[in-house]
Amino acid sequence: MPMIRIGTLVAVLSVAGCASNPYGRGNVSPDGRYADAGNFVPVAVRTQWEYDLRPRTQAVVPKYLRFPTTARFDDQVSYEGYYDSNKNITWVAVYGNVTCSSDIGQVDHNGYYVRWQQPGRVREDSGSDWQLMDVQILDQPY
Repeated sequence: MPMIRIGTLVAVLSVAGCASNPYGRGNVSPDGRYADAGNFVPVAVRTQWEYDLRPRTQAVVPKYLRFPTTARFDDQVSYEGYYDSNKNITWVAVYGNVTCSSDIGQVDHNGYYVRWQQPGRVREDSGSDWQLMDVQILDQPY
């Protein structure tokens, strides 16, 4: 078999292999799992939730930083909310950037991503029921 045919055959097989891979389609849930993608429904984050979760997030994040006492949060904070119908949980993610520094001038610019959850499908303004689910500190800002 000539080399050009072998190269064409290998290219076609590799493209066909990628097309049949369910994980390569980009249809994944917010937590990164393909199997959960159909269970998540986007939820509009209510203004009261933002008021409740922003100070809680800013109280939790410094515990995970190298220099927690000097944490300075950016004004730009983002939110996203989802309802997981499989687990019957509503969760809200709060994310943004934080800067901290040491006494000798080392400066860290980090991103943070904090998830909060409540049981059931939350539709009203309930502030005190949010439970901390996950805290992630990123090596770079958003």
